Amino acid sequence: MFKKFKLNTLLLFLPLTTLIFCFNSPKNDDEKMQTIMVSVKNTLSYLHYSPKPINDAYSQNVYDKYLEMIDPAKRYFLQSDIDEFAKHKTKLDDYINKGDLVFYNLTYNRLFDRIDKIDKATKDILSKPINLDEDETIILEPKKKKFPATEQEQYNEWKKFIKYNILQEIETLNAREETQKKKKDSVQKHNLKDTIKVEILTPEQKRLKATDEVKDLVTESFKRIKKRKKMDWFTVYMNAYTEVFDPHTSYFSPKDKDEFDSQFKGKIIGIGALIQEKKGYLYLGPLTIGAPAWKSKQLNEGDKILKVRSKPNEEPVNVVGMLSDEAVRLIRGEKGTKVTLTVEKKDKTIREVTMIREEVAIEDTFARSIIINAPNGKKYGFINLPGFNADLRTPKEEMLPMILKMKLSN
Repeated sequence: MFKKFKLNTLLLFLPLTTLIFCFNSPKNDDEKMQTIMVSVKNTLSYLHYSPKPINDAYSQNVYDKYLEMIDPAKRYFLQSDIDEFAKHKTKLDDYINKGDLVFYNLTYNRLFDRIDKIDKATKDILSKPINLDEDETIILEPKKKKFPATEQEQYNEWKKFIKYNILQEIETLNAREETQKKKKDSVQKHNLKDTIKVEILTPEQKRLKATDEVKDLVTESFKRIKKRKKMDWFTVYMNAYTEVFDPHTSYFSPKDKDEFDSQFKGKIIGIGALIQEKKGYLYLGPLTIGAPAWKSKQLNEGDKILKVRSKPNEEPVNVVGMLSDEAVRLIRGEKGTKVTLTVEKKDKTIREVTMIREEVAIEDTFARSIIINAPNGKKYGFINLPGFNADLRTPKEEMLPMILKMKLSN
């Protein structure tokens, strides 16, 4: 088990160490990606505990997996795109051997070209009255769907998809209204204090509310997609290679690896607040009791984050419109260092809050136990183990007693 764990861990680190120790460090993202491709291939071929041949059959499986990962519902690409991509179906093994980005660049550029066009199309669809009474059919199961043959066909499919989501939202409003009615009836029947408010909306009000909700959802989804950088999509491409090779092997980009280490360790260096993204803005979520954000007495859940100054001698970075994980990297840092958040409070006042970063435990990742004394005199123990915890950077001599303890306790 430990042998397998070490080899899989090495798979995560080797592409990064190759970047560090190569004689000519990559100068741009393309060179980095090329180096990573070759490093991942070498790791899979020579260091994986169960190597497989990297050949045309493997290439075809990677091709299918990758397309499934970037367009799982067949909503972005046209059939003509797939026909063009298919010319590379048996060449992906050659590309990873040489670090050739021709297929990745083709699919990445085409994907964003399609996304731009579909984004404009959905705005056009939502800008006009939508008839929800038409008798139409929509296929949701990807395996039963075909890629659209033309842009007009794609437009029509997106229109039906938007209608489907609006109808679902209306049904949710109906169900919520019915639930509140039942609660109110029950309270009145039992002569209890009635504090339940039931808001009855007309069918037209529900249609407008549902349409606005879906419009926000579609707009935000395209914003999030467009914010992802080329290197982020490259991680998806590399994971198509690793997951086909072995479903338990993954490629981690540097930021993904840092996040994995933090979650696995169960601790982070930061301010102890969740960062939530909503409609292009970042907000503070629940604060961890005893952490810097909570101790400041100046921050609250729901505060809008405008800027982050990672270091006292640096200019603050405007985080409006930024992805939450990028803002989190700015907020985290070395223990004992200062970080300043500029926030907008709920009363619209602006405030700068400076905190000292501390080590914060991710409580939800730790094991918990309870002992229950039964009436018959027996004791029952319950253990909740959300995940395994370990500091992967702990020296071996410190890890050994922990491993021995695990064995003894088992």
